[in-house]
Amino acid sequence: MVPKLRRLLLQAVAGTLYYSGLLRLRLFFRRVVLDKREVCVLGMHRVLCEAEQAGANSLEGMVLREDTFARMLEFLSRKFRVVSLEDILQGRDNHPGDSRPRCLLTFDDGWRDNYTTAYPLLRKFQIPATIFLVTGVIGTREVFWVEQLRRSWKNPLRQSQMHSVIAGILPRQNGGRKISLEEVIEFAKHMPGDDRSRLLKSLLLSDQPNEQTDGSDQMMNWDEAAELSRSGVEMGAHTVTHPLLTHENSATVRQEVRLSKETLEEKLTVKVRAFAYPNGDWNEKVREEVVQAEFRCAFTTRHGWHEHGGDLFAIPRVTLHEGKVTGLDGKFSPAMFSLTLARWR
Repeated sequence: MVPKLRRLLLQAVAGTLYYSGLLRLRLFFRRVVLDKREVCVLGMHRVLCEAEQAGANSLEGMVLREDTFARMLEFLSRKFRVVSLEDILQGRDNHPGDSRPRCLLTFDDGWRDNYTTAYPLLRKFQIPATIFLVTGVIGTREVFWVEQLRRSWKNPLRQSQMHSVIAGILPRQNGGRKISLEEVIEFAKHMPGDDRSRLLKSLLLSDQPNEQTDGSDQMMNWDEAAELSRSGVEMGAHTVTHPLLTHENSATVRQEVRLSKETLEEKLTVKVRAFAYPNGDWNEKVREEVVQAEFRCAFTTRHGWHEHGGDLFAIPRVTLHEGKVTGLDGKFSPAMFSLTLARWR
């Protein structure tokens, strides 16, 4: 009841601020009056068509529906000037007389739906984008460990078995309340890769191989990545195996950063300029490895807008999913979208 009430209040606030013109006025004031040269970098993961939604095992915070994404692009094409990665690297503005706010679209991981569902819409609206690839899963049938856990969790018998394992590792809370899947995932995220692998081995049954069962959680292959690259989509690196780099030793960080860049440049025959920190987690040690690998910029998931002249190796993003951009009717809401972009600035 409380989450539903909170969402109703948020919708009311969004509608009031948007339709009164206050959100648009704020953007105009910052850009025109204060002369702020800012870019809102949108961070996304998956864009799913209706047929894919039922079988996908990604968390809700990673998903946009195809219809939502299409309506969002239409809105962006009218209300924003969508820029490319090159514009950010150069710190330039090719249209100084255009008062519309700037934004850049990015996608993490390299899901196949970026190629099959998102790209045709990007091409339709002639909107540039950057996709950060986890090189170790491109062209394979491997599934990220989060999707593996969620797939097992959907089976009541397996969920019960997993709870038995978890009970010996994580303390029960609130008088014996069972720990949620989200809590398990957050706990596992912040472990070194070797420790997490041992935990996952105990949670995931031996008869559940790390491969697709129905194709819903498939990654793109190298031919598809190359086609996107040739068509003008910027390809960036997102490590080899997607560890949280702040929890890894220096040798692992160096290998994950450098090998992902080398693999992309070899496979796509392009210069790879951008890096995205997995989960947005970084520190000075990780940042320095990215700099030493000769990337030209790196993206976090810290909320905010990037201002020209700001740190190119700690670029903030506004992450998007269905709950952040849709109204009570489940459709794309310009008011909710605009509030999401404004809330953390």
